[in-house]
Amino acid sequence: MQVFISHAKADETLARGLASALERAGFSVWNPESILPGDNWAMEIGRALETSELMIVLFSKRSRESATVTQEAQYALTSGNYRGRVVPVLVDSVTFAAGAEVPWVLLKMEPIYITSTSPDFNVIVNRIRTLAGAPTNAP
Repeated sequence: MQVFISHAKADETLARGLASALERAGFSVWNPESILPGDNWAMEIGRALETSELMIVLFSKRSRESATVTQEAQYALTSGNYRGRVVPVLVDSVTFAAGAEVPWVLLKMEPIYITSTSPDFNVIVNRIRTLAGAPTNAP
């Protein structure tokens, strides 16, 4: 199962750590670094969105201001390819004022809460395993 991690550029380190954890668990994670200079960035992202089967949306204060994250999440929420397989991950959620800055639809989707300083990627990996029909807590 290919996983697409939607995130703001400012959350790149966090996204890379999560991608590494998912890859160690046996999942394929689309890597935007595979886009070469001269490639059509929008076309390559579109292709990745079409071929991925699960999306993780890293939602932080930084991604809230990213039109790209918003567009990718909207695509996943309306695409049959991702039906039931969009995982919102709220980063440093204690900074959000009673959910006022978090889109209501993400709060309805059983979000996972992590901190950027010491993220627990195992919780996310286990959710992905569940959605993929794989056993949780496997090596």
